[in-house]
Amino acid sequence: MRLSVKLFFGILLIAFMASGATGSYFYFQAKNALLDSIRQQLKATAKMASMLVDGDVLQQLTHPSQMTSPEYFAIQDLMGAIAQSNEEYLYAYTMRLENGQVRFIVDSPAHDDDGDGVFSDDELPEPLGALYPDPPEELIHGFVRPSSDQHPHHDQWGTTMSGYAPILNGSGQPIGLIGIDMSIDRVESKLASIRRAGLVSLGIALLVAVLMGWYFSRRIFQPLVAMQHALARVGEGDYSIQLDESGRDEIAASAKTYNAMARELQEKALMKASLGKVLNTRAMQHLLANRLKLGGEIYPVTVLVCDLRGFSRLSQKLPPKLLVGLLNDYFTVMVEIIQKHGGMVDKFVGDMVLAVFGHPVPLEEEQQAALKAAREMIARCDALNQELHLGHDLLLENSVGLDSGTVLAGNIGSPERMEYTVIGHAVNVAARVERLTRVLDVRLAVSTDFIAAHGDGHNLTNIGPRSLPGMDLTMEVYVEEKEKK
Repeated sequence: MRLSVKLFFGILLIAFMASGATGSYFYFQAKNALLDSIRQQLKATAKMASMLVDGDVLQQLTHPSQMTSPEYFAIQDLMGAIAQSNEEYLYAYTMRLENGQVRFIVDSPAHDDDGDGVFSDDELPEPLGALYPDPPEELIHGFVRPSSDQHPHHDQWGTTMSGYAPILNGSGQPIGLIGIDMSIDRVESKLASIRRAGLVSLGIALLVAVLMGWYFSRRIFQPLVAMQHALARVGEGDYSIQLDESGRDEIAASAKTYNAMARELQEKALMKASLGKVLNTRAMQHLLANRLKLGGEIYPVTVLVCDLRGFSRLSQKLPPKLLVGLLNDYFTVMVEIIQKHGGMVDKFVGDMVLAVFGHPVPLEEEQQAALKAAREMIARCDALNQELHLGHDLLLENSVGLDSGTVLAGNIGSPERMEYTVIGHAVNVAARVERLTRVLDVRLAVSTDFIAAHGDGHNLTNIGPRSLPGMDLTMEVYVEEKEKK
């Protein structure tokens, strides 16, 4: 096959892939926007509907024998009214979380969805106490805060998008949730229209590609084929091919640019392949920019240790899915604060966060930055309890310890699996000072070395010499006393 013909089909294929990728991008953007709009609508409707349900009455419905009570029928009529308030809604129902299992309380009344005049099993309301198997993660979140399905969910009643919101009793405690299911048919019809438009656009792009491919395959095929081959090898990780740079035209200039790019990509690929095993993104960027020698060096830093109290209690009270989601929300906030103040998260150990200020990126006034971060982490932890509407027995409470000193920063592990981390006396002291906060009934404690490096203006209280837990060491400790109520 002639090279010009190969180039023709190459251009045609590239155009097809580019058009397909562009069409796919806009299709998924439109799909995500549509789904997001539906999620917000369901979440808002569920939140408003939850305010219409009498939580105290719903809390008393615990046995199937109560399905004939006036209270049950009143709530069921409300569920039916909510389901019929929008032609796209299918069902509205209430559920409770009992011993880690999701069970129905009051379901929508019977409804002839297919219009055949007969109520099938899936058109009848679920009995009070009936088990709902394999609930999605968003439904579990609905017992704590308003949520909605991220993607269409399929169960025995069909494929739907659902919104959830907690139902509160008179004391403001969540006792269940209300769920609202929406038909997925509207979403599918709109997506079908988008797909049809994308196919028409793809057809036009292919027609243009045929004409352009025919023209370029006849005029300038050989240099482009060589460059296409070289770029394909680059995509596979092979940077060894160099193009002919002779000539003064645009093709020669492109070849020179490609050769320079390939050499630079090869250097960066080798460095990133090594550093990617041991560093997070920020540390890698700093080391790439400064060519810092690896292998373990001593640095003066400030170490921050933040631990979450009562984690064992939370793990016993919450289902695993809800516990993981809660921890992810908490860690997201903590990491944002550390990075905002110039620190680097070194590692997570269970529910503990170890952060370093002053390495690998030098930081002016690292002690001041670490102290500000510690105070903000405590404040944001308390604010997170209110944002997530956590009950009294589920409140998150963290505490922070700080120390300044020298650490050994370097590679720990084996040649196959390494971790870039910090170890040393300052890390141990920061961890022990944090543990001391429980004994002192405070949330923030720092070492005397930290105060010496910080200087005046810390507004912390010197409580005198203290023995650090787990260490044969006594030092003066400074704390931030709790505000008097």
